[in-house]
Amino acid sequence: MNGKNDQNLIQSIVLSIFEENGPTFVNKWPSSLSEQDALLIAIKTISLLMGDKVYQSGTDIEGMNYYGILPFPDLELNGLTYFFLIPDKMARGNAKAATITILIREENNTFFYDNMNYLRILMDETASKIQKIPNGTKYQKEMEHFRLELLEYTKNLKEIFSSSRKIKILISGLDQAGKTSFLLGVKKKYSEIIKSTPTKGISRTSEKIFADQQSIISIWDLGGQKRYREKFLEQYKVYLYNIDLLFYFIDIQDENRIEEALLLYKTLIQKLKELNEFPSIVVVLNKFDPDLKESIPTRKRAEYIKKEIKNYSDTFFVKVFETSIFDQWSLISAYSFGLSHLSPNRTLFKNQLKQLAEETNSSAFLLLNENGIILSDYAMDQISGKVFEISAPHFQTLYKTFKEFKMLKQDFIVSSGVADEGKKIVFKRIKVGKYDLYLLFLLEKGVEIQQFDDSLRKFSQNIKSLITMYI
Repeated sequence: MNGKNDQNLIQSIVLSIFEENGPTFVNKWPSSLSEQDALLIAIKTISLLMGDKVYQSGTDIEGMNYYGILPFPDLELNGLTYFFLIPDKMARGNAKAATITILIREENNTFFYDNMNYLRILMDETASKIQKIPNGTKYQKEMEHFRLELLEYTKNLKEIFSSSRKIKILISGLDQAGKTSFLLGVKKKYSEIIKSTPTKGISRTSEKIFADQQSIISIWDLGGQKRYREKFLEQYKVYLYNIDLLFYFIDIQDENRIEEALLLYKTLIQKLKELNEFPSIVVVLNKFDPDLKESIPTRKRAEYIKKEIKNYSDTFFVKVFETSIFDQWSLISAYSFGLSHLSPNRTLFKNQLKQLAEETNSSAFLLLNENGIILSDYAMDQISGKVFEISAPHFQTLYKTFKEFKMLKQDFIVSSGVADEGKKIVFKRIKVGKYDLYLLFLLEKGVEIQQFDDSLRKFSQNIKSLITMYI
């Protein structure tokens, strides 16, 4: 079932609400969807997207909107879920949690990614209508309008959908900006950095966050020498088409070429606008070596670049990072941020970490995969977040070293006496389905790691459903 005229692309639509007796469905389509399956969808979407403490203690419903793609393997379906709050003076927090879920077959999974902007707008408009209706109704009119709009939209689609999402990442910038060295540094292939030569034309590689992920990530590393740039700009419709993420590199030490680098960036932005392509952009101020961090001329140069980048990028989401191959974590942070922005579930991961922090009275968490890529993070304050960013790579190295030499009796390491008031920093391996992930967090004085077991088990179970849809 993979065609544009396939009327069965949308398998089901369910509106769920957290009522007095817990999550329940209040509207479902088609009528043939069993009540048991509809209830399963209601329970999973509401309980997973937001925990009890979050959605039952808030008062501002405007900012409580989240999206996520969730698997329903028992039904052989995947669902795009929109979470929102419905005002209700009788409920805790004066609001009830609700979700709208669109379900499709697993093999048509790319439909969600390819049409996310439209789907989000349609779901947001429907949720806004429901929020304004008096409590106690079943919202048939609003959901029927939603269903007809959605089916009319899918009827006119020309794409063939598949279960594999194709992701295109573009790496660009002037020659000698350190693009290739950056990618090698992320993968800790330091010996190859010395032997690396300027990229000729274009280098294409593939990337995976998890070995068996369905998404196909293609990285296009564009040569920065003038002749390659000219060819690239002449054929920009080929190179810039269907981009999901752009990494743009500027050599912070090459003062004489800053304006040239900014001009190329401005040109790329103009070409992207012409193609109606608006990928997320990570600007990398590279070669920002540790000894230059306090250099006044370098800092002024960085501030100037950031200001110009902001002026050029008004309609784009842009994040600027300062990186150096002598600071591997700076490379990981920039790269991880870009990859995480490709995840439709990034907000859900952060919410899960936030809930875990509140349950365990911890001020910060980092969640990493086996290669040290940051999947998600949460910090109650900037200081805790920064300390964890600096600490994470060292703890992961220590953990792997102890594990290799069989000096680790348990699946975590604890550093005592390095934080204020006797707190401990903990680096712990957690099993999430078939994946080994790692958590770095701050343990309060007098609290033992074993006391967190129940919370960690719940956290692991929750993100098990999310991790398969990370990208």
